[in-house]
Amino acid sequence: MKFPKIYLFIFVMLSLIGPQTPAFSATAQQEIPAKLNDLMAAYEDTYGFSGTVKVVQDDHPLFERSYGLANRSFGIKNTPTTRNSINSISKTFTAFAVLLLVEEGKIDLQASIGGYLPYLTAAWKDQVTVHQLLTHSSGLPRESGVQPHDELSLKQQATQLVDKQDLLFTPGSQYGYSNSGLILLGALLEQVSGQSYGRFITQRVLVPMGLQNTGYYDGRNVVNNQATPYRMSSSGLQFAQRSKHYGGNAGGGLYSTASDLYQYVRAIESHELLSEETTALLFTPHIKSGETDAEGYAWSIKQFGDETLYFAAGSGYGTKSVMVRAPQSKDFIAITSNWGNTPILNMLADIYLTLKGQEVAPPDANRLAKPVMFAGQLGTYRFDAEQTQIHLGMDTATIKLHAHENKLFMNDELMANKGEGVIGLTYTDELTIHFDGARMVIRINGNELVGERVTD
Repeated sequence: MKFPKIYLFIFVMLSLIGPQTPAFSATAQQEIPAKLNDLMAAYEDTYGFSGTVKVVQDDHPLFERSYGLANRSFGIKNTPTTRNSINSISKTFTAFAVLLLVEEGKIDLQASIGGYLPYLTAAWKDQVTVHQLLTHSSGLPRESGVQPHDELSLKQQATQLVDKQDLLFTPGSQYGYSNSGLILLGALLEQVSGQSYGRFITQRVLVPMGLQNTGYYDGRNVVNNQATPYRMSSSGLQFAQRSKHYGGNAGGGLYSTASDLYQYVRAIESHELLSEETTALLFTPHIKSGETDAEGYAWSIKQFGDETLYFAAGSGYGTKSVMVRAPQSKDFIAITSNWGNTPILNMLADIYLTLKGQEVAPPDANRLAKPVMFAGQLGTYRFDAEQTQIHLGMDTATIKLHAHENKLFMNDELMANKGEGVIGLTYTDELTIHFDGARMVIRINGNELVGERVTD
């Protein structure tokens, strides 16, 4: 269900930050970890958070703890060494790998991708540069059309899918996030190195960096100590696919842990594999992507007051991940999760504010709608398909109200109490729901949608 999301980066709250705490103090060591644990326990209780959080202050480990279950069927708990898909954080590894070959003189950032991939036939192959692919300014569409069940190689995806796409804008003229572009970067690595993407990343990046809990998914092969991804759906709790498809995946094919992600950032900063000059290209604001945001090479650069943050995040069917590095203060936050309904950006903002000494109101499970109060309304409701498409962004005309673990869901959305007999989304008041007999009435942005209850 594609309800409107308030995923404008929630760090706008940082504008409220006053004087910050010292870089690393005994007070921080004692008080902040306890506050962080209380905060994460509240997210676990309210939203069902399942995963690991790692917080570093001034390059001193401050907090690392795991919550929830890595496997719900067997009751296996998450631990700091439990591996999770990191989805689009994988793009930062791809960018780093490209720069390895740039530094060796094998790739020219300003050269066109067509010069490296002779099998491309699209009219844009000689227009789009490697630099534009790295900065999401190529003009290629967001998605390539690859399906979850597909096991296509990167070359097959490039020739059968991306090569047939039209550009959305002139290359280099603006920012437009593109997973299609990452397919070409993965194919570029394979073409130039003569190795598979997975082998190149493993041998040239993961092993030299000592990332023992980070790896590349090889089709459907089993990964040891891998958390099972879960998500809520209209039919109830489901396990989910660990990555968005089974084929070659340069934009989302890696798994890792929060600790490995920190070690990865430290390895980048050490300049042992890349020179300082080349490394700087990762974090240079090459193109604006928002009022205060810019894009480096697969990293987002966010400016808040006097502090610069390097940001990367990933989202899959049943996984969420995010990491932030503050290069001046040497603070670091990483969250990995095997629960697809995790409000990960809210969590990140709350952790960051807590780290900076701000008081944060933890989520309150008492605000959630109680299934017992709506037991008579549980079930499936059929709406006008055109209305649900226009106002809710849904591809189906049916909405299911159902309960799980004493929480109320509308399809995959957790419901909050909005007043007597009224429920709505937990993160916004723009959508509310009440019931009139066997009818569900949805009000959103001044519009009213009415659905009739049907037999399940």
